[in-house]
Amino acid sequence: VLLSLYLALHATLHLVREREQGTLKVLFFGPVDSVSYLLGRLCSQSLLYGMAGGVAFLWAVGLGWMTNLLVQPDLLGVLGLGLLTNGAVVVFGLLVGAWGRTARTALIIFALVVLLALLIQFGDQAILQLAAQTQANRQDPLLFLRRALELLNGLLLWLSPFAQMSRGMDALLVGDGGRLLLHTGAIVGQAALYFAGAVWALKRGGP
Repeated sequence: VLLSLYLALHATLHLVREREQGTLKVLFFGPVDSVSYLLGRLCSQSLLYGMAGGVAFLWAVGLGWMTNLLVQPDLLGVLGLGLLTNGAVVVFGLLVGAWGRTARTALIIFALVVLLALLIQFGDQAILQLAAQTQANRQDPLLFLRRALELLNGLLLWLSPFAQMSRGMDALLVGDGGRLLLHTGAIVGQAALYFAGAVWALKRGGP
């Protein structure tokens, strides 16, 4: 998760800096367009994540060999989900970079989105723990807040690649192929949606 956020933030700031320095304008005068540029950034960040995932896989295999523990094939599925999720998060970072005209604006937007997602998720868990300690009724002051956070959490499920990855890993652990395909497809759909938004923002705002 931290590596994906770092790569996404790096992609965000790199895009903004290249726009501020005029590099994008020079590139877009040549054979490079917004789609190929964004795909190039996505591939470079995905390659870095893939290298890190490969190192983690080799480490797990080596550790299993030294301790005579069998490495589960599900590990490859987890790494695959992680790679797709990283791609979606990086594309979201590119979307933020395409919308933010300056590095400061893009950084603020990125940080606010991440903090808001964390606040919704952990806020919902905290409210549920408080509600479990009290008897729920119509006069419960936490009832409205619980429902609002549940609604936001449901929305976050379809907007956050990490939420889909978490549910995909749960499906992988129980061997539910249908749910695994559903959540994998959702991650790909999120990436496609964010990528289309980034392309549109670059074309609309110009290099």
